[in-house]
Amino acid sequence: KEKPVLSKKFGKLSEYKAKINFKDVKYKPQEWINMSPAFKEVTKLPGIPTGHIIMNYGKSDTGKSTMGLEAAANAQKLGIIPVFIITENKFSFERGEKMGVNFEDAIVHNGVATIEEGCKYVKETLDAQESGDLPYDVLFIWDSIGGTPSEKELGKKEEGESGGGMMVTARVIREEITRYLGPRVNATRNDSFPYTSTIIFINHAYTAPPSMPGAPPSLVPYGGDGIYYVATLVFRTGGIVGRSSKVTATKNGDEFGFALKTDLIVQKNHITNVST
Repeated sequence: KEKPVLSKKFGKLSEYKAKINFKDVKYKPQEWINMSPAFKEVTKLPGIPTGHIIMNYGKSDTGKSTMGLEAAANAQKLGIIPVFIITENKFSFERGEKMGVNFEDAIVHNGVATIEEGCKYVKETLDAQESGDLPYDVLFIWDSIGGTPSEKELGKKEEGESGGGMMVTARVIREEITRYLGPRVNATRNDSFPYTSTIIFINHAYTAPPSMPGAPPSLVPYGGDGIYYVATLVFRTGGIVGRSSKVTATKNGDEFGFALKTDLIVQKNHITNVST
């Protein structure tokens, strides 16, 4: 004998919802910063999504900063202000200009010494956006957060102490970025917020040994997993063990390297249903 199908009606739910302070947040339509045809072909994404936390991690000289500079140049074409948080000593303004970045129409915080200092500049910019002192959409490019110590870790190094510094820095990243800056950036997608902010973290990584015999090694971003968890889009540039290879040409008998050939992997994508 078949059991009767349970049938319920929600006739009084509307009455209950009318009594409570029902929060209904509306979001802006998702917009994208245009990127090169190569980027789009590999990632199957329209570009860099605005209003999100994004991380690109990998080993040195794999093209991480190139992605940030390309995004900054294309953001300016849309009237979005690039805000650079630079802790990478080898950051090349000349290369940025060649890629189309106009640093006169950007905000540059160069020589940032600690995680806390970089976060302070991000907070100040978000505050200026919200108050109307900076009436523009913003793209933060932090290059590179993996090489940035916390104030405590920097103090240990200056005093010649060792041990525990990286763990402290990972905790600062979780407190400052995962729990505070991440939600603030995501909140700029709300329809009520006047302008939108996006942040790209460029991060170094190291090859971790296999977790068990016979297992493959893994590539781990510096600073713990705090940024990975708060990010809605994560790229890995370059291989796990290898790096990138030079693209060369020969002219008058001399060989010149003019580009890098590198892997680009979408490792986390909570924005679209496409990931490659």
